[in-house]
Amino acid sequence: MAEKKSHIGLSLGAQSVSGAEFSASADGGLTLQRYHSSQMVADPAVDDQHLTYLDVAVKEVAGALKLKGQTLRYSISSQPVFVRFVTLPPLDIDQVDQIVEFEAQQNVPFPINEVVWNYQLMGVPDDPEVEVMLAAIKSDELAEIDNVVASNNIKTKAVEVAPMALFNAFRYNYSDLTGTTLLIDIGARTTNLIYVEDDKAFIRTIKIGGADITKAIAKEFGVSFEEAEQRKIADGFVALGGPYADHEDPVVAGISKVIRNTLTRLHSEIMRTTNFYRSQQGGSAPQLGLLCGGTAGLPYIRDFFAEKLNVTIDYFNALRNVSISPGGNTEAAASNAHCLGELVGGALRDVTACPIELDLIPESVKAASEVAAKKPFLWVATFVLALALAAVGLYFKKATDLTSSKAEDRSKIEADLKRHDKSIEDLKASLGELEQRKDPYVRAAFDRAFWLEIFRDLNDRMGSDKMWITVMEPLSEGEPVTDAPSNSQSDGAIAPVTAVADGEAKTIDTIRIKGLYRSDAQDSANSSKVVHAYYDKLAESPYFAFEGKDKQQILKELELPDTADVAWSWVMELPLPDNELSRIAFQK
Repeated sequence: MAEKKSHIGLSLGAQSVSGAEFSASADGGLTLQRYHSSQMVADPAVDDQHLTYLDVAVKEVAGALKLKGQTLRYSISSQPVFVRFVTLPPLDIDQVDQIVEFEAQQNVPFPINEVVWNYQLMGVPDDPEVEVMLAAIKSDELAEIDNVVASNNIKTKAVEVAPMALFNAFRYNYSDLTGTTLLIDIGARTTNLIYVEDDKAFIRTIKIGGADITKAIAKEFGVSFEEAEQRKIADGFVALGGPYADHEDPVVAGISKVIRNTLTRLHSEIMRTTNFYRSQQGGSAPQLGLLCGGTAGLPYIRDFFAEKLNVTIDYFNALRNVSISPGGNTEAAASNAHCLGELVGGALRDVTACPIELDLIPESVKAASEVAAKKPFLWVATFVLALALAAVGLYFKKATDLTSSKAEDRSKIEADLKRHDKSIEDLKASLGELEQRKDPYVRAAFDRAFWLEIFRDLNDRMGSDKMWITVMEPLSEGEPVTDAPSNSQSDGAIAPVTAVADGEAKTIDTIRIKGLYRSDAQDSANSSKVVHAYYDKLAESPYFAFEGKDKQQILKELELPDTADVAWSWVMELPLPDNELSRIAFQK
């Protein structure tokens, strides 16, 4: 009989904590032995209370599963974690670490020395373009969570991010699926969208979850968050809409409509993400949707998404290929299999190789690992010292000769070390020079790729021959950073990019585009609608920061149709996001 090994996992959610013990056979099979879950009713958005409730929940689960003294890997919610997919240009594999670190510095919205981050190479093997998945969390936030775990006498091996553990569980349980599958993981504070297509994966976190439903109920009926949560659990369901009659209880009917309204917002974000996945990631539209997470248990939620997304919707079964041992509260786990993805994914990391093996290691765990690595050497040193003292006692007469011999040997070692130390210092100086020389080339490669993407995006979103761009110029704080086009320049040409005349470095934060549009023969009175349609498409672009700005701040000028002219002008000012890759300095 194959030897069984035990694995205990822990999942720290925004509104629940769950743990499970699995036994693993040598052939990679998993059997669920014990399970326990603890719910936190308080509003997860109230950060000053969350750690207190988290500590209580971890203590309950640790007591039920006897986790004290255990060393384990646990997963955390994606809410405090920054996840980004980045495509690198073709390069040598030896350069990946340096390039990815540069990418992390550009993409992570916090100083790199204030975060714990890691990466994993993704995509298809042998593809000339390397896709990288970055994950980062602020060091102090991870330390706060890890301190709660440590305070319950649980030692940390590593920290996983929930959607990545869920992806591993999906691959294990649904290896027979083909095409594109969308996992919709609806948690308390966030919803994780995981697109799985062949060897590809794409993850996006949306800040809409079960707590938003509860807040909407509390606001609608003027009750506390705790009371709204209880009503949602007891009476909540997703209103079917259309020809279906409302519930006979007007309060229950009102709750169901509030739930549907919140999920409708979530549906809009799903559609927007799907469009982005297809247009920017080269993916295909999902053919199957799998619901998971605590909020996925709402009645009729499956019908809602089936109607809205127009694809087959089912519940994700994290125990599809996992055996269940009787007892140990495993019956409750079986009835909530759609909520166990993170626990199964964590168990698989200790059993077999997984598609995603990205861990976040708290600073305290790194320090402890370094100390543990030095312990064998300390024991050896202590043992050698004891032998030396014994030798001194037994062979006192030979101590002088032995000491002289050792002193001579150490002098030789010291001389060798000094020689090696000089070589190391010379190598460090050479490496420093190489680092300075390569930085401009790395930056130039990324800036070039970014601006090519900007121009391609402007062209792809136009989609009409009734309008065109005549002038494009970069702005810095509202002022052009290019020389104005000369009078001899032909109409319709793009203004050339030149250096700033006064030699001052300028940072591009906006792109101003000017153009013309012509009359629509079929609807001449509404010819300008083609400009408004172009504005709407640009608002969906990830390259421009429209959020917080009204239309008049973007569409600066729009000349209305006049029968005396053939074409009419328009002007837009497109703000760039506050990101190092979207800015470039021009200096003479």
